[in-house]
Amino acid sequence: MTPAPRRIGVGGTGGTGGTGGTGAVGGVVLAGGAGRRFGAPKATAMIGGQSLVERAVQILRIAGCDPVVVVARAETPLPALGESGAIVRDDGEGALGAIAVGCDALDTDQVVVLACDLPNASSVVARLVDDPRPAVVAADLDGQVQPLCARYPRAAAVEAARALVAAGDRRTRSLPKALRAGVVIAALDDELLNVNTPADLDRVTERRRRFSRRR
Repeated sequence: MTPAPRRIGVGGTGGTGGTGGTGAVGGVVLAGGAGRRFGAPKATAMIGGQSLVERAVQILRIAGCDPVVVVARAETPLPALGESGAIVRDDGEGALGAIAVGCDALDTDQVVVLACDLPNASSVVARLVDDPRPAVVAADLDGQVQPLCARYPRAAAVEAARALVAAGDRRTRSLPKALRAGVVIAALDDELLNVNTPADLDRVTERRRRFSRRR
């Protein structure tokens, strides 16, 4: 008999997995891969003295997600995260595969998925956590959904993501559709700014400077 997978419970403790979960909301950070458009792995790019992956973990922690896992390819360098986030290596099946691996490592009913290249998403992540609907995905002011900034029912997300990959559909937008996710619209036009290039990172840095001057 194959033992049940060992999953991470609230407070980072291990536990035997099950669909019942703990009632808490966990967090999955997608740390990405080589970052070809960026010119280097995005996870370790720095903003305000903090790497993008550390920023994503912080966003989820502040929103109340516990525990948080970081999913990355084996070759992706990551900073030491200490107790703030456990590192899980993905299975090479793209973003949907990484979501399945991250969700399967947790033992919570709900999971907030956040790509590390969305450093402005703190406000919308908080609204995703607070939304009463069973599955919700963030969208920009034009209604374009961002499937890598969403809250999903954990067990259903694992099943749906793996089914999509098995069917040859690796489009991330297929996951919220499969889970019939509601939509949470971002409050600001750059809240879901995706850092794909160094110029995008410069925009985020400038945004932080502007907000700092207003304080």
